[in-house]
Amino acid sequence: MANILLRSPYFVNQTRSGAKSAKLTLEINGTLRYTIIKDTPTNSVTYEISELARDYLDVTYAGSYSNQSVTIVGEITFYDTISAGGSTIGSPVTFTHKGFDGYWDYWNTSSTKTFCPTSGNSCLMQDNTIMYVPENTGGFIPVMTAGSINYVSFTGTTTQLAVANPAVTITIKRLPCTKYMPMKITFVNKYGALQDIYFSGKSIETMTSTVQKYKNSNISSSGTYTKTTHQYRTLKKTGQERMTLNTDFMDEGMNESMKQLMLSEQVWMHMGSEIHPIDVVTNSLTLKTKVNDKLISYTIDVEHAHEHIDRVR
Repeated sequence: MANILLRSPYFVNQTRSGAKSAKLTLEINGTLRYTIIKDTPTNSVTYEISELARDYLDVTYAGSYSNQSVTIVGEITFYDTISAGGSTIGSPVTFTHKGFDGYWDYWNTSSTKTFCPTSGNSCLMQDNTIMYVPENTGGFIPVMTAGSINYVSFTGTTTQLAVANPAVTITIKRLPCTKYMPMKITFVNKYGALQDIYFSGKSIETMTSTVQKYKNSNISSSGTYTKTTHQYRTLKKTGQERMTLNTDFMDEGMNESMKQLMLSEQVWMHMGSEIHPIDVVTNSLTLKTKVNDKLISYTIDVEHAHEHIDRVR
């Protein structure tokens, strides 16, 4: 069993002497979803399974942190004629994987990209080992154990703890109280785990509206009109909110997490007791270092992923 990241391709390749075709049956979470037949003129067959499996994984978040993955079970059977006809050749090849909504970087060119062995070890599922959290605020750290994401909790006074095996030390630096309300951003990181980043600096909220209008005829049957009646009438008006968020000063070890936030397809923002789905609309970020910039902080723009007016039908 391997742990695979479904936003990047994952290829299954098998060769069987004398084979003219092969059939893949693919189960996702215990249900047969795909049967794919390929001819094999070179006795070899390759299937790309991550895109197929990802159709059945949609990470959600409403305030609680839970393992979200899919179980992938496949079987490849070889045949001595085309189109999976004739007789089978040898025994079927079977495989089982766990799929997560993450991705690999481009320069990982391995044909069998996997993350964290499924036995013996557990692995930290975020790249930063320093976290910035407000005073008296607890949180969670994603750790993979035996093919599942476990979220290790810490309290509002924790400043350091060890997670995973082999152990990794996480340092929690406490953000001082300021006049600004810390904005907690939760996002799906490159490993498919939920990760938090606090933006405790100045935040600015704006709203833009769009309108569709038409020109109305206000003439009455007597040929007059009322001056207080709108000649240009609104057919539809919508509004969407944006916010500009700023971090506190942080270590350059957060650069990778900021990149992952920019690339995440699922992001949420805590506003008081409400959790809003958002999109990061900033599309360019200059990564900072202590050598170049001395003090490191980041500014991003986010947009609510819903209209201000309820139009859900």
